[in-house]
Amino acid sequence: MDGNGLPRPLLSALSRLSPLLHALRARLVSAGPRPRFLHQRGAWSAGAGAALSSALEQDLRSCAELARTHYENFAVGSLLLPRTLRLSLAAIYAAVRIADDLADEPVPGVDPRLALSEWERGLEAAAAGRSAPHFAQRACGAVIRELALPLDPFRALFRAFRRDTVQQRYETWEDLLEYCSDSANPVGRLVLLLFGVHDPQLLEASDQICTGLQLVNHWQDVADDARRGRIYLPAEDLARFAVDPEALLRGEDSPGLRALLAFETTRARALLEQGGTLIPATGGRLRLEVALFRRAGLVACDALAAAHYAVQQGAPRLGARRRLQILFAGVRDALQARRLPAEPSGTGRRALAPPEAPHGA
Repeated sequence: MDGNGLPRPLLSALSRLSPLLHALRARLVSAGPRPRFLHQRGAWSAGAGAALSSALEQDLRSCAELARTHYENFAVGSLLLPRTLRLSLAAIYAAVRIADDLADEPVPGVDPRLALSEWERGLEAAAAGRSAPHFAQRACGAVIRELALPLDPFRALFRAFRRDTVQQRYETWEDLLEYCSDSANPVGRLVLLLFGVHDPQLLEASDQICTGLQLVNHWQDVADDARRGRIYLPAEDLARFAVDPEALLRGEDSPGLRALLAFETTRARALLEQGGTLIPATGGRLRLEVALFRRAGLVACDALAAAHYAVQQGAPRLGARRRLQILFAGVRDALQARRLPAEPSGTGRRALAPPEAPHGA
């Protein structure tokens, strides 16, 4: 996975669709909320340009350049967003991804937890209007202040980053969901907040999509994670399916592992399906963005099934046919949602019930 965003196979698939996605940017935009950047008076209303102080403008543009050139996640994930929103999202993304890198690629001789704490303090100082040493902290802090974004999603992400430095395995399904609630869900919530969406049920639907995408990523990347000593498959499920964790770390395949991955993929698919209630509740570019990312997760589930869950040989590739499936099915989902009334997303976490033991376990 490329940081705390889309899984690499999904990124590759969506990036190859970018010409078609650019052609769609002028469509499906007549309805739905406009991004909050466009509603602000003063500095931000000028399109994050002329009215900004030169220092802040430079910080924002430095974030945009960093996000565009270093992180494919941002380039793909922002294809359909309005230009002014992409600038504010770039500031958030740059600040968060630098923190993620501090956890995953620590500086030799530096405790990553201390580095994360120092980075978080700088970000919160910038959000409070105080000085901060890095352009990403200053730019993100300005976006937080101007749009009155809560700090809770950022604090949740930092909890996940710190957890990554010390935890390699998860005992239960609920433990894994708790991790996803910190590592994946805040990203979707921040995007909705930028569009002015605050409805708790819609935020829960976003959580379901983000958790589903994170889980699909984990199941695709079992081999890659194992090489780093990480196992995201819950220990309780490994035991139920008689999968030896040490064999998994050695890269061994088995019928039990494939059955377990089929089971876990079904759970991820269920979350993505449940999160579909977010599509008719949004509009315009946001609706299309949600529909495409959700559909990408569902197509990734299909790819895992088509590969018979043989992930120890590497993550399944999403070829041209599946990339087109993401595009056309995602657009279809968005178009159909325009004719459907929005429905409540349900009860959120209660939908993520612990599984029953498999037959024979």
